[in-house]
Amino acid sequence: MNKPAVLDDIDRSLISALVADGRATYATLAPAVGLSQAAVRARVQRLLDERLVIVTGRVDPASLGLGVFAFAFLEVDSEVDKTAARIAEIDEAVFAAISSGRFDLLVELRCADDRRLTETLDRVRGIAGVRRLQSATVLHYEKQDWTGIGNRHAVRRTNPAVRTGSELDEIDRLLLRELIADGRATYAALAPTVGLSQAAVRERVIDLIGGNVIRIEAHPVPEAMGIGGFSGIAVKAVGPVGPAAEAVAELAESTVVARTLGRFDVLAELWYDDHDHLAEVLDRLRAVDGIGSVDTMPYLRIAKEQFGPGSLS
Repeated sequence: MNKPAVLDDIDRSLISALVADGRATYATLAPAVGLSQAAVRARVQRLLDERLVIVTGRVDPASLGLGVFAFAFLEVDSEVDKTAARIAEIDEAVFAAISSGRFDLLVELRCADDRRLTETLDRVRGIAGVRRLQSATVLHYEKQDWTGIGNRHAVRRTNPAVRTGSELDEIDRLLLRELIADGRATYAALAPTVGLSQAAVRERVIDLIGGNVIRIEAHPVPEAMGIGGFSGIAVKAVGPVGPAAEAVAELAESTVVARTLGRFDVLAELWYDDHDHLAEVLDRLRAVDGIGSVDTMPYLRIAKEQFGPGSLS
C-alpha cells in the first residue's frame, strides 16, 4: 500500500535533481542542497528505500533484444487490492496501478520472450478476481521523459535513436538489465555481475548512456513534484498510428508514450495538476485528427513499481 509521502524542501530538491540526472553523484548533489555528501547519501537512500522516487534505466527493448514489454488492462470483480497483491507477486509484473475508469488495474509486464509473455498473461488470467484481461505489446517508445513534470509549458526533450542490438555484446546486455532494475547501481556493484573491473564497467556504462542505448530516469511520487497525480491513457487511432503517437508525445504532460500492438495503438502516462487539468488535456487529445477513442486510467494507488532484472531472465 502507498503511504503518504513525508518530504521537506531538501528532499524535493534532491528528487528534482535526480529527475534531471538519475545518476547525479553525491558530490554534485551535496553543494546543490547545502549538505555534506554523507548526509545527501543518507537522504537519497531513504527516498529510494521508501519508493518516493524510482530511478530506472529506460530502453527500447525490441531494438536491443532485451525481451518483450507489454501492458495488461484488467477488469476485476472482487477486492481490487487483493487481486493487485497477487499480481505483484509475479516477477514479470514490474508495475501495477489500481485505477479508476474503464479498467481496474493497469499492469506493465516485462518478459524474456513471447512464450514467457503468453505464460505470464495466462497466469494473470488465472488469478482470483480477474474477470477480463486485454493486452498490448510495446513496439516502440516514442517518449520516456519525466523532466517536464509540473511544467505545463515544458518543451519535449528529443529521444535520440537507440543503437541496434547487433552493436551490443553480452556484457552490455547484462549491464543494461542491471541498470533497468536500478538506474543508480554503483560501478562497484555492477563489476562482479559482469566480471570486469570497476574502471571497465564505468567506461561501458558511460558509453551506453552517451550512445543513447539507455536513459536513466527518475520517476517521483506526485507529492514530490507538487502535482495531483498520474494517469494512464490508451488510444485507438483512426488511420496511421504515427501522427496519433506523435501528438501524445508532444504533450508537456506526457511522460511515457509507447506505440503498441493489440487492444490499443498508443499507451501513455500523463501527469496532471488536478481533475480539471486532466479533463483539459484529454479534450486537447480528442480534438487531434487521427485520434479515435481515448480510455483514461487515473492511478488511485501504485501496488507495485519494481523493475527487477529477474523478469527478463
